[in-house]
Order: sequence, then C-alpha cells, then structure tokens
Amino acid sequence: MDVAHPLANSLPLSKRLRNYLLFSSIFAIFTEAFLVKYIIDWKLLYLIIAVNYFILLRIKKLKFNVYFVGVLVFFFLHGLLCYTIIDIPYNFMLSQILGIAIVGTYYYNFLPLYTKKEVIDIYARMCYYVAIIGYVLWFFNRHDEKYRLMSIFTEPAHYVIVIIPACYYYFKIKRYRDSAVIFGTLIISNSSLGYVGCALMFIIPNLTLRRLGYLVLLIPFVVVVFNYVYNNFDFFKMRIDDTYNSLNVINTGKFHPDTNLSSYVMIGNIFIMKNNITDHPLGSGIGSHHWMHTQRYLKEMRPPEYLVIQSRHTDNSFDANSLFTRIASEFGLFGIVFVIWVLAKGAKVYSTEDYVSQGIFIYFLLKLFRDGHFFPPEFYFFIWLFFYSYKLGFQPVHVIETHKKTAI
Repeated sequence: MDVAHPLANSLPLSKRLRNYLLFSSIFAIFTEAFLVKYIIDWKLLYLIIAVNYFILLRIKKLKFNVYFVGVLVFFFLHGLLCYTIIDIPYNFMLSQILGIAIVGTYYYNFLPLYTKKEVIDIYARMCYYVAIIGYVLWFFNRHDEKYRLMSIFTEPAHYVIVIIPACYYYFKIKRYRDSAVIFGTLIISNSSLGYVGCALMFIIPNLTLRRLGYLVLLIPFVVVVFNYVYNNFDFFKMRIDDTYNSLNVINTGKFHPDTNLSSYVMIGNIFIMKNNITDHPLGSGIGSHHWMHTQRYLKEMRPPEYLVIQSRHTDNSFDANSLFTRIASEFGLFGIVFVIWVLAKGAKVYSTEDYVSQGIFIYFLLKLFRDGHFFPPEFYFFIWLFFYSYKLGFQPVHVIETHKKTAI
C-alpha cells in the first residue's frame, strides 16, 4: 500500500523495454478511435493493457492502494444492496467494477516506474503531435460542414478533455508556442466543452482572494468572448438557446420536438438523475443509470419524435452524458458529498506551483460537465498522477527535475 519508491534504477528492465512501457501506456489514453467492431468493440487499449500487465507481472509484484480497494469494496456492497432492492441485473454493476479495477490498478503500478518529469514530458509532447494531426485532418475535411476537429479521437469533446492539461501546463511554464498550437485546436474544434475549458484555464487560477482583482478584470473579457461566440457560431447559439428553453424539462420530461441531440441528452439525463435521487436518495448502485434510464424512467419522458425514429432517444444513457450526473444518479447523496469533498481538497493545488496538477484539476471539472464513463484510460492516468503529486507535496516539475532519483 506504499505510495512509491524509486524503481527506475532497480528494475531489471532494458532501456528499450522501459521506453516501450512509458510510451505505450501514455499513448493508450489517445487510442479510443483505434478499434475493430466484431460482436463487441475490440480496442487497441485492451491489447496495450493486456501486454503491459504481462510485463509488469514479470518484473514486480502489483501493489494495491488501500483507498482504491476501499472504494471498490464500497461500490460492490452499495451496488449489491441497491441492485437487490430495486431488482437490477447484477452484470451492470460487475462490469463497471471490473473495468475500474483493471485500468485503475494498471496505472497505479505503472506511474511509480518513472519520474514525474519523464511522464509529463511524454504526455505533453504527445498532445502536441496529436494537435498537429488534428490540424491536418481538419484541413483536408474543411469543406465538410459537419466535420469538427477531433484529431484521432471519436468526437471533439473527448479530444478536448484529454489535451487541456497539456495546453495549460505549456502555458504556465511559458512554452507559449506549444500552448498556442494546442489552444488553437480547442477553438476550431467547435466544442462547447472546449470553450468552457479555455475559460477555466484563465478563471480557476484566479479564484483566490489574492487574485480576486484579476478575476474582476477578466469578467468583461469573458463576457465579450461569450457574446462573440454566441452571435457568430450558430451551433453554440443553438445549444445555449435550446438548453435555456429546455430547463423546465428537468421537471416535466416533455421535450420540444425540435430540441437538438446535445441538449436532449444533457437535460434528459438530468431528468433521469432527478427522479432517481427522489426515489432512491442514497443511489441505485454503480452502473445502474442506464437501466434506470431505459427501464424505469424513459416512459415518463417525451423525447423529440425525430430522435425516437432514429433510435437515438437513449443516447448517452450508459454514461449519463456527465460524470456528475452519473455519480449523483448512481450514488445519490453519497456521490454528491464525495464530489464536493474531492473538489474542495483538489482546489488546494492552486496554492502551489504544480502546474501539471492544476491542469488535471481542470480536466476533472470538465469531466464532471461531460463524459460519465468510469474507466477511460486517461481518467486513471490523471487520477494517480494527481495522487502521487499530492503525496510529494505538489512539487512542480522543475523542482523534481533537480532530484532525478525521485520517482513519482
């Protein structure tokens, strides 16, 4: 259960194998689009994790974090009780716990093999190259009005959420060219989440009493930018208008026939969450949101007819379209209190100079806004990177670099 020890010089690893583990494990967080559909989705991620687990087991004993194990036990006991009472098939719970355990345990054991600087350098550089690829693909698809920059990801929101920590990190260490290259892709991705992320990079670091004056100065700038984007980008205006006009749907579940898909999946899942919390204040168990959505509360909704015809009225029912919505739905008051506690603890990173962890905190905020999947690889890469940084006192990379024998 120890945090970590310097392992780089003691492991029986060749330089080539050590580099393979480093590059492949970080590259895995960019591989969501690399898959083959045959009965199920066979993802490159699965192959990387399986091969790398084999290597790890040959060179060391796996370690398990006591807090992580405790969380998994809570998921099982809470889920077992809720599933039994509500009568939900147990496979929804077990698949989630298994996925979390496999991916989470891998990255917990992978990160201590390297220094923080080694990990950050490779991650940030990969983000830079993925951004370049994004520009190239966007250029060749620029005449397609439906195409939005997403690089090698399956959708712009997933691209944005993974690379934002690197964009923030490069900006804070004054590598402005690298930061600008990535920042440009956030703008032309036409992702609402990307625009929120851009705003958070400048607003969140100033949410302190000492910097309150800077925040006040930023407010007119944010208002001007929001007004410009709202009036000049139809897709953004449509989503804001639809979301505003549809807020009452949270109470009624009755959607306007012309509601766009993005607004529908967001508001619809919030409607499901509200009803689930009302009926089950302590949650319905991990993995249960999809079942509650499709089997219990969908009949109380009136989705837009065109989405029903296209069989898209249950889109994002598995992940609730938002991590916060899913946590609140599946864990009720437990989940809401936990999210507040984690954010309060994590926000302390802004009193340090650990820009990597600050960027990861922004990732967590965006994750709460969008994408409720529990075990995408970058989630645990960032969680454990943040955790180890916390154990080291949130030392910035340039400080750790002077102690090269200190592993994460």
